[in-house]
Amino acid sequence: MENNNDRQLRIGVIGIGPVGGILLAHLIEAGAFVVACDVMRNRIASIKKSGLRLTHGIEKKVEVVNTCCSIQELEMYDLDVAIITAKTPALPTVISHLAEIASDTMYVLCAQNGIDNELEVARAFSENRTLRMVINFAGNMSDINTVHVSFFHPPNYIAALTPEGNGIAGSLTDLLNSVNLGTEIPEDIQDLVWEKAILNSALSGICAITRRTMKEVMDYRGTRELVEALIDESVQVAAAEGFEFGKKFRRFSIGYLKKAGHHRPSMLIDLDNGLKTEIDSLNGKIMEYGRKHYSPTPLNQAVTAMVHLLEKSSQE
Repeated sequence: MENNNDRQLRIGVIGIGPVGGILLAHLIEAGAFVVACDVMRNRIASIKKSGLRLTHGIEKKVEVVNTCCSIQELEMYDLDVAIITAKTPALPTVISHLAEIASDTMYVLCAQNGIDNELEVARAFSENRTLRMVINFAGNMSDINTVHVSFFHPPNYIAALTPEGNGIAGSLTDLLNSVNLGTEIPEDIQDLVWEKAILNSALSGICAITRRTMKEVMDYRGTRELVEALIDESVQVAAAEGFEFGKKFRRFSIGYLKKAGHHRPSMLIDLDNGLKTEIDSLNGKIMEYGRKHYSPTPLNQAVTAMVHLLEKSSQE
């Protein structure tokens, strides 16, 4: 796709939770034509009527003009790019519905937690039409149309899987930077995908199991040491797969996680709401790669098993 800088970029954001809401607000403010898509009809009705608010870490309110409650409805908008911010358990369904309406020129950007999500997207839409984003902000829904932004540790990262997508990656990056949501195009985004997955895998599952915030887990010595051990175990698996993060990575990771404050990660929110979590895309993927390289992952296995058990209990 040849990107015309004079043409307003047409973007669909699929999944208006905290991540989707933060991206939606910034892309609208940046001047793109943006469609908010979410299956929660009451949320869509509320943001259509009253707008979308970001509070705490980022203060912003935007009017949301274009909305829909199904991916099929996105077909009428002739999108340049669809951004998937729905949770990873929904990814197969999202891909299936997008495949029904995608044009030959539409790109798909995977903006979710976890390892290898973009490979699932690429199998459906080709590597040439697939992009990956690594998000370094987080929040919770404080009400149906308000995102409480817990933190933003810039930058975010966007990259295309092949050079064909470089133009659209550059346009998205420019849009987000124009409204101070700092974003970069890295040399190799897979290093950053694994880094973020290790950070999430070290803390999110423990928060979900203990029903504690990130700060509470990091402030207690016993659980903080467990976080450190999970980081070490996951780094060994990453090294076997060819990713090297250096001797200071544990120190960086602990510093990063300590800055999260009293954030309740989405895995904990999902358990509270009786929903499937992203555990299989995080600790579960590290287990999978551990088996591939004969690298033991008992801690990741334990966290995965306990979260699955809690999922089962919350759905009974």
